[in-house]
Amino acid sequence: MTDAHQVLARGVVALTIALLLAALWSVAAARASGGARDHRFAVDRLVLVAVGAIAANVIVGALLVVGGARPADPLHLLYGVTSVVTIPLAWSLGGRSIRGAPSRALRDAWVAVAAAILLGIQLRLFTTG
Repeated sequence: MTDAHQVLARGVVALTIALLLAALWSVAAARASGGARDHRFAVDRLVLVAVGAIAANVIVGALLVVGGARPADPLHLLYGVTSVVTIPLAWSLGGRSIRGAPSRALRDAWVAVAAAILLGIQLRLFTTG
């Protein structure tokens, strides 16, 4: 099962990179068009797939822990929990607006920042696992 956890982890990294690029692409398109056009569909779908893949990997990791396999560093468990909440937290924060209706470009910017942070968390997950 450790192999499954590692394969899923590599897939999650690829999805996170794709999410980062799609979110940046969407923000750039929204800025260039004055907010009339963005790539929200791509960002939305990648958020769903990435969060689902992260959750699946956390479940596999939890099964490993229950089965007696512990990570090399206990911080791995903290980073795993942090990775689950990073994108949903950014999605939630990006949906809020101080003035008027929330901006889709602002939400995409928050998702891009979260994806960049998540890449750092994933690096730490690889080094502590």
